[in-house]
Amino acid sequence: MEWTKGLVRDYGLVGLAVVAFAESSFFPIPPDALLLLLVLPPFSQSALLTSLVCTLASVSGAALGWVIGRIAGRPLLDRFFSPQKVARFEWLYERYGIACVFTAAFTPIPYKLFTIASGVFRYSLPALLAVSVVGRGARFFLVGYLGGFFGERFLRQLDTAMWASLAFLVVALAFYWVIRHRSRVRSRSAQPS
Repeated sequence: MEWTKGLVRDYGLVGLAVVAFAESSFFPIPPDALLLLLVLPPFSQSALLTSLVCTLASVSGAALGWVIGRIAGRPLLDRFFSPQKVARFEWLYERYGIACVFTAAFTPIPYKLFTIASGVFRYSLPALLAVSVVGRGARFFLVGYLGGFFGERFLRQLDTAMWASLAFLVVALAFYWVIRHRSRVRSRSAQPS
């Protein structure tokens, strides 16, 4: 937290943009804490502007992650995993790519893994960027707004809030899967033999 405060004090929105860009492609630290510190006193930046800068920088970093995956990702996958596992993951990514990218963009799941995987599996760059704008925008505008509204209390609860959003998403996906599975079972049983 002290490192984060120093970064915000010294570099402000530029520091936030650099961290958000890097986090989407190779850097391990998410920009949420920086965003929050910028909207809180003594900095008191506009939550709208700060969230917008964070979103745009993060989505730009996603494009770099895609390029990294496109250039260097497949040889690494082939080196560390069996061809069957790579083929299975590629099939899953082709089928559920939008859901994977959105989930990683909105939750604490490491987003960079999915931006790089998008390049490895030749997922459409425009689709990646569009889903990233929605997912990252939703996350960062929510964090910026809640930080501005609740102040320091929200900063102390950030980790809990991020994991709660992940838990909510898991429950929503499980609910969706149960509904879909039940409708498939019903449609099979309704078909004449």
